[in-house]
Amino acid sequence: MSAILPPVMGHPLTPQDTVPMGRVRHRLLMGVQWRDAVTQYPVTLPGGALLRTELEAVGQRPCPMPWVGHGEGRVALRHEGRVARLLARALEQAEPVDDGNPANDADGLRLHLRAQDGLRWFVPRRLSVPPVLNAGVPPATLDNIREAWLWPGARYPLPSHATAVRGTVWRTAAPGVNARVPWGRVVITRPGNGAPNVATEARLAHGHVDDRGEFVAVLGPGAVTGAALPAQLPVHLWVYLPPAMPDFDAEHPEDSLPLERASAARLDDVLRGTQVPAGYTVQAVRPLNLVLGRTHVVPDASLVFA
Repeated sequence: MSAILPPVMGHPLTPQDTVPMGRVRHRLLMGVQWRDAVTQYPVTLPGGALLRTELEAVGQRPCPMPWVGHGEGRVALRHEGRVARLLARALEQAEPVDDGNPANDADGLRLHLRAQDGLRWFVPRRLSVPPVLNAGVPPATLDNIREAWLWPGARYPLPSHATAVRGTVWRTAAPGVNARVPWGRVVITRPGNGAPNVATEARLAHGHVDDRGEFVAVLGPGAVTGAALPAQLPVHLWVYLPPAMPDFDAEHPEDSLPLERASAARLDDVLRGTQVPAGYTVQAVRPLNLVLGRTHVVPDASLVFA
């Protein structure tokens, strides 16, 4: 940036007429603002606790390092140092995208990141996000700013008089033995006039299952239509399970999180967390009757799946 000196009459301005005020020493590769999926406000944690966002890889090249926090749920990754070198090498060698199928992406390269809070307020996530590049360099624009949502965890502070559903998802591991299923997804819908159908029923809430199989789904004000409040609200609870029990390390449970592939848009259904990861399958519906303003706890026996 330069300060422009007053022009001299009859003398056109040239670079020699300016005084340097500073120099840009770095460029933003990507910035993410994490939002609370329920309130839509930037993620904040109690007691000054920090939301940890870490880079896992640049393309297929591991690159573990933290993102820089900037308050109000914002984190940034600079185009410098090891990240810039790995990015340049990956582009130079035209490496395939993370799933090995370049036809799935026009960009051809992705950043893999994860977020976790350590407090169980929010369910952690892993995202694969393509950066916008111009000749291999991120442009000095807002093209690489993203928003991403985090969904309530087991210790999420529910708003007063919230209408919510809690439960634990189980899968039959052996005859008479049930195991908790981590990282599932939950959808709550309004029943239609015909047979239950998750594809056609209006969605009232989403929930992410944590590493212990626990979930919290919060219904918004749009769950009730009409002026009169019903004594009970009938809903359908749908559970999506991963294709198989993931390799699970109790010391590092986030390593088994599904890697969700977002587009280059600032916000899409993957970044929102409302799109079920690839390979997940919906289970048989569980009808519920909710009391407005209260949290409904689903019995464990009702959430056991084969």
